[in-house]
Amino acid sequence: MGADDIKGWKKRVALWWAHFLGYRKIKGFWQRMRSISFSKPLYLAMGILLISGALAYAHHQESFLFVVRLDGKEIGLVEDPGPVEAYVSLLAEQCSEIYGMAVVPQEEITVRREYRPQARPDAAGVEEALRRQITMVTEAVMLTVDNVPVAPVAHRGEIDAVADLILDAYRPKDDRRKIVDICLVQELDGFPVTVLPGQVQPAQEVADLLLCGGERKETYTVAALASRHSLEVEDSLAVNLGLPKAPAGGEAIESMAVPKLEVKIVEEVVAQEQIPFSTHYIYNDNMWSVHSRIKTPGRPGKKEVLYQVTRINGVETGRRRLSERVLEAPVTQVVERGTAAVPSRGSGQFIWPVKGGGVITQGFKGWGHAGIDISYSSWDQRHNTQILAADSGVVVQTGSQWPQGNYIIIYHGKYFTVYLHNRKNLVSVGQTVSKGQVIAIMGNTGKTEGIDGIHLHFEIRVNDGSGVWRYWRQHPAVDPLRFFNP
Repeated sequence: MGADDIKGWKKRVALWWAHFLGYRKIKGFWQRMRSISFSKPLYLAMGILLISGALAYAHHQESFLFVVRLDGKEIGLVEDPGPVEAYVSLLAEQCSEIYGMAVVPQEEITVRREYRPQARPDAAGVEEALRRQITMVTEAVMLTVDNVPVAPVAHRGEIDAVADLILDAYRPKDDRRKIVDICLVQELDGFPVTVLPGQVQPAQEVADLLLCGGERKETYTVAALASRHSLEVEDSLAVNLGLPKAPAGGEAIESMAVPKLEVKIVEEVVAQEQIPFSTHYIYNDNMWSVHSRIKTPGRPGKKEVLYQVTRINGVETGRRRLSERVLEAPVTQVVERGTAAVPSRGSGQFIWPVKGGGVITQGFKGWGHAGIDISYSSWDQRHNTQILAADSGVVVQTGSQWPQGNYIIIYHGKYFTVYLHNRKNLVSVGQTVSKGQVIAIMGNTGKTEGIDGIHLHFEIRVNDGSGVWRYWRQHPAVDPLRFFNP
C-alpha cells in the first residue's frame, strides 16, 4: 500500500468517525427536544426563523461566482468553471489541427471563486474574450550555429535533418570519388523556445537559409522548463486543462546575421601526372661552341598518384600525397653541344641588313616590339629584296614558327642578331657567315602574313654571358638604330 493510499484511508476513517459522532449528538438533541412541550406560537416563530436563515444562506451562496482572469486581468464571471476549461481546450485543439502541432495559451488563465453580490455571470462574454485575447504558442527548439540563434524548428530531431540536408548538398554525386569524411565545420545545436506556430520552420527551409547565409531579424522567447497550466479555483475545486503551460516572462532573443555553413569533405583522389625527363649532354669538338642540337628527344613519363584532398564548400584547402605508382618511365633527352672555338665573332660594327635600304615602318618599343621593321625599297623588288648579315658570325638557329615565321639567329660574340618573317632562308645552323652576306629573302611569313605586308623584323640582342641561344627573351634587346644610321 502506497503513501497516498494510506493517507486516503485515514481520511475516510476520520470522516466516518466525525459523521458517527455528529449523528449521536443530533439524535440526543432531538430526543431532548421531544421531551419539552412548546406552544404553537413558539413553533411558528422557530419555523419562520429557520426558513429565513435558510433563505439568507442560499442568497449568500448565490453571491459567490467564479472570476476568470487572463494574465491577472479580469475578463468576466461564470457560475461554473467547467465550461471555461472545455472552451480553452477546444480552442487549443482547433489551433493544433490548423497548424499541425500542439499549441497552448501563451497567457496565464486563472479561475477563482469570489464573493460578488449583485453581479451577474456572463459565460458567453467570457468565451468571446478568451477567443479574442488568447494567443496560442508552441514549444519549439531554436537551432543555433556556433551558439548563434538562427531559426526555430519543431524538435531536436529536425537539427539532425538540417545537417543531413546541408551535407547532401555538398556530397559528391560521382561514385568514383572515395569519401573519407564529410562533416560540418560549425556546430549545430539548439535550446527550447516558445514561438508562434507560424514561426516554426521546416528543415528544408532552414537548410536553404544556412547554405546561402544572409541577414534576417526575428524575435523569439526562450522557453523555461515545461509545467502544468491549470485553472486555480478556490475551495480546492481545481480544474486542470491538461495542457503544458507556455513560459511567461521568458528572455527575448533575436536571430539576426545567419552564418553560411561550411562543409568539410576529405576524399581520396587518384590523379595521373607527368614525370619530367632529365637532360644528358655530350660534347663535340667538331661543332662550334655556340651550337647545340638534340640527338635524342626527351619524353616525360607518367605516374598515378593517390592524394588525400580536403575541401571546404567544394574549394580545395589542402592536399596530401599518400602514394604513387609509375605507369611509364621518362626518356632522357640527349643534347650534343659544340666545343670548337668560333672562328669569327664579328666586329660589333653593324651594317644595314636590307639591300637597297628599304623604309622603316615601325620602331623599337622595348619588349612590346623588340626590334625595327624595314620594308622593301622598291615595289618591283618587293618579292626579291635580299636580307644581309649585319656582321660576321655563326648561325645558331633557323626555322619556322608562329609568330616569327621563317627566322634566322646569328651569334656575333657580344651580340645576337635576329631576322624574322623571311620568305626564304638561305643559310643553315652551324654555318659561318661574313658581314654583308645574303642570308635570306624578305617575306611576310608568321604573324605579319596578310596584315603588315612584306618586311623584315630585325633585332639586336646583347649576349647574357652564356653565349647560347636557348629561348626567346633570354638575351635583352636593344634599339638597332643605336648602332648605325639607315
